Amino acid sequence: MNALKTLTLVIYYTVYASGWIVKSPSLQHGASCILHVPRGGDGIVETPSNFDDDDAPLVIIIDVDNCIYSEQELLSSVGEGIESQIVRNTHLFGLLHFNLTSEDCDELYRQYGSTIEGLRHTIPSHLVEETMRKFYSEVYDPIDFGCLLGIRTGCVKNVNDSNSNTGYDHGHALQKRRALAEFLESISNIHPVYLASNSPKAHIMRVVNSMGLRNIKLAGILSPDVEEDGSLPSVYPTKSSPQQYYQQILERHSPKSKRIILLDDSLYNIRQASTVGIHGIHVNGKDRTLEEGLAEALGHILPNGDTPLDPKLSPNVYKFSDVKYLGTKNKVDANAIDTTVWFLLAQELSLRLQRTKNGTLRVADLGAGMLSMLELFMNGGGDRERLKPDMFSLIHKNLGSSGTSDEQLTELEYFAYESNINLLNGCKEKLRKMGFREVTGSKWQALRSDMKVTVHLLTKDFQNEEYPPESLDLIMGCCFADLFEPDQLVLSLRRFAHKSSYPPLVYLPITFAGNTRFSSTHPIVQNEKNNGLVPSDTTAFQMYARSLMTHGHNLDPSRIVNAIHNFGGSLIAKGSSDWVIHPQSNQYLWETMMYFLGLSGASEITKNGFDAAGWIRRSRRDARTIIASNVDLLFHLTHSFGTEKCDMTSIASGAERDNSSKLEVEEIQFVSPYNVTRVHKELDLSNLGPDQIEVESLYSLVSSGTELKIFKGTFESASLDVNIKGMADEAMEYPLAYGYSLVGRVVACGSNVADAATLIGKNVFTFSPHSSRVVVDRDAAQIVPDGVEAEDAIFMPSVETALSLVHDAHVRLGENVAVYGQGLIGLLVTAILSMHLSSTISSSRQFCSVTAFDALDDRLVMSSSMGATSALQPQTAGVAGPFDVCIEVSGNPRALQSAIDNASNNGRIIVGSWYGNADVALKLGIDFHRSHKTIQTSQVSTIPSTMTGLWNKDRRFALTWALVRSLKPSRLISKRMTLTDVQEAYELLDGGKEIAICFKYNT
Repeated sequence: MNALKTLTLVIYYTVYASGWIVKSPSLQHGASCILHVPRGGDGIVETPSNFDDDDAPLVIIIDVDNCIYSEQELLSSVGEGIESQIVRNTHLFGLLHFNLTSEDCDELYRQYGSTIEGLRHTIPSHLVEETMRKFYSEVYDPIDFGCLLGIRTGCVKNVNDSNSNTGYDHGHALQKRRALAEFLESISNIHPVYLASNSPKAHIMRVVNSMGLRNIKLAGILSPDVEEDGSLPSVYPTKSSPQQYYQQILERHSPKSKRIILLDDSLYNIRQASTVGIHGIHVNGKDRTLEEGLAEALGHILPNGDTPLDPKLSPNVYKFSDVKYLGTKNKVDANAIDTTVWFLLAQELSLRLQRTKNGTLRVADLGAGMLSMLELFMNGGGDRERLKPDMFSLIHKNLGSSGTSDEQLTELEYFAYESNINLLNGCKEKLRKMGFREVTGSKWQALRSDMKVTVHLLTKDFQNEEYPPESLDLIMGCCFADLFEPDQLVLSLRRFAHKSSYPPLVYLPITFAGNTRFSSTHPIVQNEKNNGLVPSDTTAFQMYARSLMTHGHNLDPSRIVNAIHNFGGSLIAKGSSDWVIHPQSNQYLWETMMYFLGLSGASEITKNGFDAAGWIRRSRRDARTIIASNVDLLFHLTHSFGTEKCDMTSIASGAERDNSSKLEVEEIQFVSPYNVTRVHKELDLSNLGPDQIEVESLYSLVSSGTELKIFKGTFESASLDVNIKGMADEAMEYPLAYGYSLVGRVVACGSNVADAATLIGKNVFTFSPHSSRVVVDRDAAQIVPDGVEAEDAIFMPSVETALSLVHDAHVRLGENVAVYGQGLIGLLVTAILSMHLSSTISSSRQFCSVTAFDALDDRLVMSSSMGATSALQPQTAGVAGPFDVCIEVSGNPRALQSAIDNASNNGRIIVGSWYGNADVALKLGIDFHRSHKTIQTSQVSTIPSTMTGLWNKDRRFALTWALVRSLKPSRLISKRMTLTDVQEAYELLDGGKEIAICFKYNT
């Protein structure tokens, strides 16, 4: 696996295809110029920039051959390119008409920029016009464009031979072309875009059509054989004669007032264009791809050699190096990796040693990179509270001295797969520093006290491994699981597991969870210079995530969990492993992240009508910490079908089992303010009523609203809930058992339950207190619909509450909404609104925005993943507003005041918070008095009278379940606990440290 593809956040596939490293020289600080990397070592072209104003109008000129497409990619994929045919035909033309050798033709190219331009200057003038016509006919007409369509020409090596595998992927190439076409189309709607080539226009159009670029809105096509009015030229100007060649552009766009930029693969053409005020970017598909060149021209990425951040912060210029990138990334990885999952991995490996009794662990690292996981295994890593001990010490500590000698770890065999040859020397140097000696070219060994470590350094993609190592104990891959379609990933993992005596463990640390953000966020604003809309940081990062998905990335780790489960495996543990990248202490990695954002994210931002360059400039000007959400996943992987034991629970109807026994159950009890405990009670099974069912609990969700009020004692004495069966007669006073979001499996039914035969064994939802087992009336339980997992089902009341708030807000298409408070209910409101409002017109600031406010950063992260247009700190509300509708679900009076203040005149404020017995002071002065704003309360228990003609509880429940299935709200669970930890659970929620906590029952 190419290590550059093991990034959590990844740029266009084309960037990796050639394994490039940018080779830009250093510049003096403060120099303003565009730098170009030569192909053949013939020097640097530096074009001083006349513009300090990055918002000056831009004109883009794009060369065609080996610029719109990559000749190198064509040669590696189908064995034939377009330029190679042009060169071959040119050599033949020179030989047939002028007795020129290939070397003669190439010398004319080097001296004049093209062979035909050289002929124009060296043959008699009366032969020029006829020679030009013959040249364009004989050189370009025979060209076979099948290579651009992915069709092999049949005269080259078999590129499908595993021994000559280049890593080129036609599917990825097609994705890249589609993305390029969309990007160019969006650019051409903003800036004039020209195609310019020394080839004839007919050839240009054949390339355009073969590349699927016909929909680009071109301002013009420059070629030697066609005048602007379509007539045949008399002089056939090429780029060697820039005043004539670029005449139509220079007449329309003055270089004194506009930035005119040429993207070309010829340094000669760039030099010539600079003489008429046109700036150049050297694009050749290797040192600089077209996507990179466009991003540089648009201001999305720094020019090669430009200074990152403030020159005072670093004397170095930015240039990409895969080795340097991975070195800086590995330090952030070591800090990020979840300590709890790391310790659980050690426990699982210790258990395997006790079971196998061979003293050996065999590990396959499928995305080894610079051997960061091996280093973590041997030496540990991380800072302070994120410190991880080395794996060997943890295993020895777990096994202790009580185990037999054959249970102790004495040998580690480590298979490191890394296909990027650029990293090989770095890996070898890392091994030497860690005390390894080279046994063979790929085998390295080290002795560590009483243990031997053998590393097999395998420079191949693990997917191409014909004979995976056998008897593996652990398969792992850091920063790479999100690069695969989940089912395909699991199938690949199973190939490495099929010859293991025991199903191996799978450890996937730093798996991207789809969300990136700055430590503080800015709202959407208008660029006063160009009237463009600079997107909110939340929207910009959402566009970035969308671009990653376009390129095949999976940004939902739950899909990996489900895929493992579907193939017979099981999740052992999951933990958060967010990247925290500081712009000063992690400067190189921060710059690299901005580089990725500029290449991939900015194109998507542009396509959606926003000012991407403005957002990049603002992000650099206010350089904040970048936080990328990741998770660490640890699994048991079942290696073959038919070996799993089916875990069936013996269940029966009330008539078929012994009802004389009593069962001890656990439940929670609120004793007094800030005091909640677990209690035990006996459940008399013989008292199951004829209309009742017995439910064995699976999960229950803690309410962060009502239950916290009860926990803190800030509630009025009243009925628990007048509309939930069984609660109407219960007083809200201590001691109190409470809860209303429980899902369990039906294990018994009363004699009058009509659907007992089909109900037994099904999952049901009940409005019951937190308890390991409950008895409820049949009509008080709802069958969990097919396709809804138990962990999602416990959110049903919360989703219904959010739905009722959205209904009460009566948000119309085009209205801008603010949601104050991003606790559980606020996040669900944000998610439903984001589904409801059209995203296709949200690039206009006037319409369809959903702005989320909260003071806690982790909640703002989730707001973005739930679809918020902007996720902001509360103090920015005055800048982000005003809003047509403000929904307040924070429970904070200051948020309610802000909602009132920042609602538009005639706007609506929906209050979903229950303030309990606390007094709330609001400022409702003359501005409010004259505003015609309305304040409305919202509560889920009943259907408002204005809706009863169309809606009832059953209909709303049905919609709620559909939303639960779609939203998969279990992704909001930040902690899973047991009733043993009940006091801690409520304290964590009260402190704002968790978004959603559920209790899991041992069934």
